[in-house]
Amino acid sequence: MNAVHIIVVEDEPLIAEDLRAHLEELGYIVCAVCDNALDAMSELIAHKPDLLLLDINLGDGADGVQLAASVNAKHPTPFIFVTSHADKATLDRVKEVRPAGFIIKPFDENDLHTQIEVALARTAGKLDVTTQPETAQRSDFVIADSIFVRDKGRLVKVPLAEIRVAEADDNYVTLFTPTKKYVITSTLASVEEKLNSPHHMRVHRSYLVDLRKVTAVEDGCVRIGTEIIPVGKTYKEALMARIRTL
Repeated sequence: MNAVHIIVVEDEPLIAEDLRAHLEELGYIVCAVCDNALDAMSELIAHKPDLLLLDINLGDGADGVQLAASVNAKHPTPFIFVTSHADKATLDRVKEVRPAGFIIKPFDENDLHTQIEVALARTAGKLDVTTQPETAQRSDFVIADSIFVRDKGRLVKVPLAEIRVAEADDNYVTLFTPTKKYVITSTLASVEEKLNSPHHMRVHRSYLVDLRKVTAVEDGCVRIGTEIIPVGKTYKEALMARIRTL
């Protein structure tokens, strides 16, 4: 198999060199490191890499999202954002350019490796990723009725129907299935958006549940088997509108 060539676009020299070192340790070839969008486009034309790693905040000139839009329009190449920006406004912009991955700084080498391999596999058509317009813009790795969750340095396929509850704690979300729980770095709002499931609903600022698994609705909470999940006041009306009662 031919070596994978990557261009790094990062305006912080220490982070750029750290990325280069990690990539080379993983066996990739870093054919260029750029700190601005203009140089990045020139290197892209010169080297025709397999993948780009893009920071979003690049200082003066076009930022990473604008650069990604230019890449899509002029020289289509898969790219992964490596950034410390994960606010809603940024994520909304990111979705418009359809990245192959999204990594939050400080990054983990295993996560970096996994995201690169998945991005390359998607580009090569090795994964059966849905191509409907509304899902093609998502930055997660959804395949049909499942989602891939990072677990100990690898991507594990988890059917959406098995995710009974998602519980948020600061910047982490725990997904509960009948046999296992997965802790991921994310917000609950982001998880809800990525699941894009008609069956999963936010019932509290810290909880999302699969309505099909709800066995009882009580004052201020719902039950899923023996589990008691609180229901926030602002979510109660929407919840009751979704539940069929006699």
